[in-house]
Amino acid sequence: MKPKYKLKSWVVLCVYMISIGAIVTSLFLVGKTLKSSGLSYDNLSYVFRGIIKNNEVPVVNYSNEDIIKPYVMETVVIAKGFYDKNDDAKVQEKSLILYEQTYMPNTGILYTDNQSFEIVSVLDGIVEDISADDIMGNIVTIKHSNNLITICQSLNEVNIIAGDVVKQGDVIGTSGVNKIKTDSENMLLFEVLYNGININPENFYQMNVKDLS
Repeated sequence: MKPKYKLKSWVVLCVYMISIGAIVTSLFLVGKTLKSSGLSYDNLSYVFRGIIKNNEVPVVNYSNEDIIKPYVMETVVIAKGFYDKNDDAKVQEKSLILYEQTYMPNTGILYTDNQSFEIVSVLDGIVEDISADDIMGNIVTIKHSNNLITICQSLNEVNIIAGDVVKQGDVIGTSGVNKIKTDSENMLLFEVLYNGININPENFYQMNVKDLS
């Protein structure tokens, strides 16, 4: 019978350490290669999707008490208004979204223009999430306080990543497309969530930040 050999403990430890070193070196080389290839962090923004948990986002100390609209170009118009259950039936009808033969109430305001326009943060906040949706396109969620969230949908380019701190007026992206209204390539669906409930953005612009705290 052939004798059985058992590796000494120090040999096993050395092999283990060499393996760990090889893995770390490989990861370093991969990162260096990606960086040298010109791949920007903007292109990797969806990797950070959901990285910030709700209970980890601090309350923002606003630098401005006035709320601005999510765009600056004066040519931007409303393509589809907010659906308010208290509105007249005719107004409500104009605020319904038709998608695949199904009518849905519009929970925000759909803006459009005949040219691309920049989308800005309406208040100081923290980028909570960035995602891509087959129907609504690129979506950016910004948390402004523990009870106030704004959502910008149908973006083309996104200039930020999850976890970024944004100031009021900072450009977060550009207008894009969605599948609920296909007659324009420059759209923005803007939603405001206050205490977990969608409110009319047009009314929101008239509010004071102190009233929302």
